[in-house]
Amino acid sequence: MLPSTVEQLAILVALMLPGIFYQAVSDRLRGPQASEQEPQNRALRALAISGLLDAVYAVVAGPWVVRLLGDGGPLAAVLRHPRQAGLAVLLLVVVVPAGAAWAAASVRRRRERAHYEPTPTAWDFLFADRDPCFVRIRLKGGLWVGGWLGSRSAVSAFPQPQDIYLESQWRLDRDGTFLGRVPGTTGVYVKGSEIEVLELLAPPETGRTPAPVPVTRREQQDGSGTQRSERPEEAQER
Repeated sequence: MLPSTVEQLAILVALMLPGIFYQAVSDRLRGPQASEQEPQNRALRALAISGLLDAVYAVVAGPWVVRLLGDGGPLAAVLRHPRQAGLAVLLLVVVVPAGAAWAAASVRRRRERAHYEPTPTAWDFLFADRDPCFVRIRLKGGLWVGGWLGSRSAVSAFPQPQDIYLESQWRLDRDGTFLGRVPGTTGVYVKGSEIEVLELLAPPETGRTPAPVPVTRREQQDGSGTQRSERPEEAQER
């Protein structure tokens, strides 16, 4: 039977909302389930959860809700006691269902070996809240590309196609070893579809973003006949 008055519609919506909020929070914490992809399945699950929560509300807070409503229905109750009505809606429709979904997800997470990460893709997870670092990329053709991922760099996010812009480019040899900053570089752009392997390398503890690894050294004879090691390029922040 469809609601025929505004009061009946408000009651129907209020009865359904706890399950809808529960399901939304649950999906956020553990991801959507394959069995719930059909709209009718999601609606039935929300209705079942709402019925369970409403039954608990009736047992625990039934007298308080009845006194709040009084005579005249829910709209009259809102006009008489707006603050109490708002608090009731906040607790019964939002806080309790969200808390129940969080508790259920926590129990399930402890029992399961796998952990669900709500970040949409591993690409987004890799670069989320990432500190400045070096990036080393091997393209599908075997070529190495590298550079500095800093505050002026950019990385795409879901649902956009994967790509990355590094604010400065560095030279790499055939095995991916960093050799030095490309003179005059203003950055390098790489499409995600061309990437085969991508690595993030933390800069050394000292210096202003020097090369991420000790680069090739050459041995030279000094005046006394002893040997000393010398780096071909001491990196400068570029």
